[in-house]
Order: sequence, then structure tokens, then C-alpha cells
Amino acid sequence: MENISHCNILLIFLFFGGCFGIFSWLGLVLYLKSKWLPYLEDTLDNGVRFYTLNIFFAGQGVLQYATVFLWSFHAKRYGMLEKRDNVPKPVQRLFIFAFCWFMVSTFLMVAVAVCMEFMG
Repeated sequence: MENISHCNILLIFLFFGGCFGIFSWLGLVLYLKSKWLPYLEDTLDNGVRFYTLNIFFAGQGVLQYATVFLWSFHAKRYGMLEKRDNVPKPVQRLFIFAFCWFMVSTFLMVAVAVCMEFMG
């Protein structure tokens, strides 16, 4: 235990923080899958039910709809530019928050792995 530096301890905490973030993100995805994904599939995808099939597709759907709400390029690319205005702003913010939570958690885990690789 005496060979572990303060930097390594910090990296361990950051890695487990990222892991906890991903697990809590999965809980948020379950909530969004049950409450808001069917509404968005009806509004944005003309009723095509794909993202509510299982948790894996729901995670992908949360990330895709968040990019549609964040950037008009993606909304135009997916043919949802005009349709996204029909979704209430609080719902859009919830999906954007889930996207940011996922990105920060993933960044923490990857950054720690890269730091550990270079630190040897």
C-alpha cells in the first residue's frame, strides 16, 4: 500500500467516479425509455418503435435524440429539423443532460486509462 502515490489514488477515484457515472446514466436511460422515448419516437420518427425495444437501443436513442436537440446539422441530417421544435424544451434539456453525463463519465474512464498507460 505504501507504493501507491497520491496521483494513482486520484486516478483510481476518477476511474470509479466514471464507472459510477455510467451506471447512473443507465438508470437515467431506463427512466427516459419508459417515460419519454415513446413520445419522441411518435413525434420525431413518425411512430417507428426502435429505441424502446431494449436497454441497448434505448441508450443509443437517448444519445441520438440528444444530438438532434444539440446541433441543427444532425437534426437536418436525420430529417428532424422542423419536428424537434414540437418537443417541449424541458424534455430536450433532459436528453441533453443525459448526453453530457455520458460523455463526461466516458471521458473520465478513458482519460484515466490513458494516463495509467503513459505513467507505466
